[in-house]
Amino acid sequence: MKTWQVSVLVCASLLCLSACKNQTTSENGDKQAQVSSQVARKGEEVPDFELMGVDGKTYRLSDYKGKKVYLKFWASWCSVCLASLPDTDELAKEASDDYVILTVVSPGQKGEQSEEAFKKWYQGLDYKNLPVLLDPSGKLLESYGVRSYPTQAFIDKEGKLVKTQPGFMDKASILESLKSID
Repeated sequence: MKTWQVSVLVCASLLCLSACKNQTTSENGDKQAQVSSQVARKGEEVPDFELMGVDGKTYRLSDYKGKKVYLKFWASWCSVCLASLPDTDELAKEASDDYVILTVVSPGQKGEQSEEAFKKWYQGLDYKNLPVLLDPSGKLLESYGVRSYPTQAFIDKEGKLVKTQPGFMDKASILESLKSID
């Protein structure tokens, strides 16, 4: 085969795979559009979510309208995340009527262990105040553009994204960011 023919075949194959990736099939076989992969933007309202926590409770972002939300994305294999969990747990304990602390782990995504394995592992830790929400589909990760751990998102009282910040943030910086939100 000539080089140009191989190039055309490769391009056609990639286009076909790309088209397949943009549709999912539900359990009953109906095709559904995939959730928008558009990333939340600063100053815009973030989409509501409903996730189950490791504590068995259901968490909805809309339940916290009127409060500032600190949303921390982390993973069990991330040493920086694990080192900052005591501070995050303390922040959650100190949370007031003004703000709430939520953390998100995505079992089966980006190298994270399975949901069952994560829950078992997490039970061995002693964080009593830290809400850990499970995002096994990874859709919340996508909607906030999370590429590395930890990544923080700050949401204002109206449900609008104030900022996202990848990397480590100490407790004082988190509190300062929360206080700066109107």
